[in-house]
Amino acid sequence: MSFINTRFSHERRVKLILMCVSLIVVSYLICGLTVYSENEGEVFLPSSRVNLIRTSNTGDNYSVFETNGNTITARGVYTGDNIRKLYIDKNTDDMPGSYSMKGHEDGSYEAELTMPASDGIHRLTVRLNSGASLRYNIFYDSTNGWYFPVSGFEKTNRNVFEHIYEAPAEAAALYLSPTKDTGEINATLEQISALTEQITAGIDDDYEKARAISRFISEKIYYDMDAKSTNVDIETIALCNVLKKSRTVCSGFTNLFCAMAEAAGIDAVNIKGGINNETDVSYQDYLGGAQNHEWAAFWYEKEQRWVWADPCWDGSGNYEKGEWKEGKPKYMFFDISEDALALNHRADKAERRHYFSAGAETEPLGAEDPAAEEGERSPVITSQQTEPAVTAEPPAPEETAPVTAEIQPEIPESADEKTDTVLIIIIAVLAAAVAAVGAFTVYIIVKGRKQ
Repeated sequence: MSFINTRFSHERRVKLILMCVSLIVVSYLICGLTVYSENEGEVFLPSSRVNLIRTSNTGDNYSVFETNGNTITARGVYTGDNIRKLYIDKNTDDMPGSYSMKGHEDGSYEAELTMPASDGIHRLTVRLNSGASLRYNIFYDSTNGWYFPVSGFEKTNRNVFEHIYEAPAEAAALYLSPTKDTGEINATLEQISALTEQITAGIDDDYEKARAISRFISEKIYYDMDAKSTNVDIETIALCNVLKKSRTVCSGFTNLFCAMAEAAGIDAVNIKGGINNETDVSYQDYLGGAQNHEWAAFWYEKEQRWVWADPCWDGSGNYEKGEWKEGKPKYMFFDISEDALALNHRADKAERRHYFSAGAETEPLGAEDPAAEEGERSPVITSQQTEPAVTAEPPAPEETAPVTAEIQPEIPESADEKTDTVLIIIIAVLAAAVAAVGAFTVYIIVKGRKQ
């Protein structure tokens, strides 16, 4: 007690109490701002927006969406797989508002959808007769109605082509064979060459060759959900295993596309970046910068432009819990427009992997003999599968379509996750400090009154 009496005069007690009160107020402000920030994220609304978007540069597989208040009008063409319905979030018969659609035999359509919604992000879905669902991010706010967000990636995604990283042959060898075994590398390259020749037979245009390759991969390769949920390593994405097992994650899809494009004499690159699917990755995190996806682009010499392709997100089936699940390929990411790609893809880096330079003797097909005799073709992938090809399984639900995958064997914790952890620690420490200071302040006040 003597310590309190000698060290804490009345004036000092007042100053100490004021200091404690200030600390408590600051602590609660920090906690309050953190909670407010978290709540605000739930109704995040982009400041930049557009009301018109075309989904693809193709002439036979696209939609044009236009928004005006609560109304969305759409028109487009889906050759060979006509549109069945246009809807927001869930395909129900009792959607609020009004809806009308008119389809034509040539695959073209016109539709109009009018309905209000809650503020924030939603999914605009084009459902095709095959069962494929083409989903696009769209936002709604009660003041302006429907609109598409502008992230800035519509322009910056193409910047990756200004500085393409040239991967060394050793790296390409690793993507062909995890052990960089020369025999396995050459055998894999031979299979890729034969497969590419078979798929592109009779096709002269590089654009159509690339489209045939992309569609083949989307239809024949399954997304490995088991690997995604446990561990993605080089074994998962190495092409020798992708061809044997017919399953992989996004990096493996992209490796196969680029290797087959190289075999066809087409310049293709792997694209690393971020995605948003609102299941695993929020729109804010997508803008923030974590790399969590890999897709492709190829150079179309005839039109002097780079063309996007994502055979993984166009994929039709999943491999999950040891079971093969069939789905419906979407074909929406081949030559997807800049505006549509930027809704959920952020390109950070382009990498050219010279797969055929990793082989000792195997060479790409090239353009010297595009009309090579067909002869006896190598079987399509399934001939070397360790698991039987599954074709009798029922179609997988919409929600099972592949959405994302790790690019590297191990992915570090994202900056946002680290920030959240630090904030939790800071709040816990501040709460303990506030409790201790509060108790000490009460103790001093009580002792001051007794004197």
